[in-house]
Amino acid sequence: MTLNCNVSANFSASESIELDPSLSERDARFDKLTNIASLVMKAPISLLTIIDDAGGQQLFKSAAGLTGELFQTRSTPLSHSFCKHVRDSGKPLVVRDSRKHPELKYNPAVAEFALIGYLGVPFRSERGDVVGAFCCIDHRPRDWDENDIEILTRLASIAADQLHLTSAEDGRVKAKRLAEQAAATRASFLSHANHEVRTPLSSIGGATRLLSMVVADEKARNLVGVIERNVSRLSALADDLVRIAELDDATASIAQESFNLSEVIGNIVDRHHDAAQTKGIDLTLTCDLKDDPLLLFDAQVLTQVVERLLSNAVKFTSLGEVRVAIASEHCKDGVTIRITDTGCGIEAEHLARLFDEFEAHNPRTARQGGGTGLGMSIVRRDVERMGGEISVSSQPGEGTDFIVFLPNGRGANSCEHLEDEQEGGSHLLTCLECGEEMGLLRRHLSQVHGLTPEAYRAKWKLASDFAVSSKGYRKMRQAVRNLM
Repeated sequence: MTLNCNVSANFSASESIELDPSLSERDARFDKLTNIASLVMKAPISLLTIIDDAGGQQLFKSAAGLTGELFQTRSTPLSHSFCKHVRDSGKPLVVRDSRKHPELKYNPAVAEFALIGYLGVPFRSERGDVVGAFCCIDHRPRDWDENDIEILTRLASIAADQLHLTSAEDGRVKAKRLAEQAAATRASFLSHANHEVRTPLSSIGGATRLLSMVVADEKARNLVGVIERNVSRLSALADDLVRIAELDDATASIAQESFNLSEVIGNIVDRHHDAAQTKGIDLTLTCDLKDDPLLLFDAQVLTQVVERLLSNAVKFTSLGEVRVAIASEHCKDGVTIRITDTGCGIEAEHLARLFDEFEAHNPRTARQGGGTGLGMSIVRRDVERMGGEISVSSQPGEGTDFIVFLPNGRGANSCEHLEDEQEGGSHLLTCLECGEEMGLLRRHLSQVHGLTPEAYRAKWKLASDFAVSSKGYRKMRQAVRNLM
């Protein structure tokens, strides 16, 4: 069967499709398909071609059976192309003997490459445009049947799907790279903006403090107080922007420090007692941890998390009380810090977006209490960086309940891990025992013992971003003693 194709009726040079540069690149992932086509069809040559009108070439995106110059160049001039007719017509081209074909017998490829039997089907781009052909070539006359056309059409469809997947993967990689560049640009901008904001704020703050010492008029002192409060709010905003930039740029570190949790939380509560008393609300702290155990967390980050939550609880509570409770979580081997208030509460539609960036929980209360909506996003990300979880429940007009769960670096109610470590002797090495103030044990292993991240992750079967609560991490801590 021979199909004639009227090129002038279906396609003209002025209608050339703009070729995506990535289409012209050879991709080894398509070679399996051309090899399969060559084997199944018992054809010496199988090609996946792209027609480049602008370059005047037929490009081989994949090829099986090519030798000599064609194998090296992986292209031919369009004057030698049969696949161009497939692209132009958008239909299969079936040629038993090109030497007798009315339109192809004068093609130079017939004599130069012994292109006699030919079967080609359209190959489509991601947009659905026919950009080339999937073809099989024989050096002798060949009777192609409907089954051959069906097989080649299906392989061309698989090749098109592979092309779409490759394009999607490339798009994902590109999007990730652009996102990383955007995050780095944002971090750089925020860092610069923070410097530019803090310099005048420091001057204003200093001048305000001097004014408060010399101004005697009550009205003037009130104005000075307004300036001081707004300087404080701007400084807090600058701190939030810097923290967001650190988290985005992965420069924010999580340290491991052994400290008394109830004592640290108690100090935070004490700092808010005056504000609570001024508003006429009760502020209480309860702790169910036994024997005041030393826990392994990042004290500074944990302090910032609790400080933000407690500050908001006091700020948005006008009547009633604010309760802070510390308790052991036996099932998950950790501790919970619970902050409950009887304040204005949070509506359901705002609660779902509470931990998103730039989402103030309620426009009205945000205007009353200040803030930009960054604080809760920072809280969530800091808790997660410590390997923990944060949850919230609230009812409008009834109050809000935050629960922060943190896994133990050492058990809150047992000395199991501490005893395991002490059994190893005084030469046990951790960032704490060796006296080096390093944020992470992994950093200690790298800088002190020369273990690369790949080496110690492989040795103790750790994920690329392991949690301090994981069994692998604990096993690593116990095994570090053997490095000396």
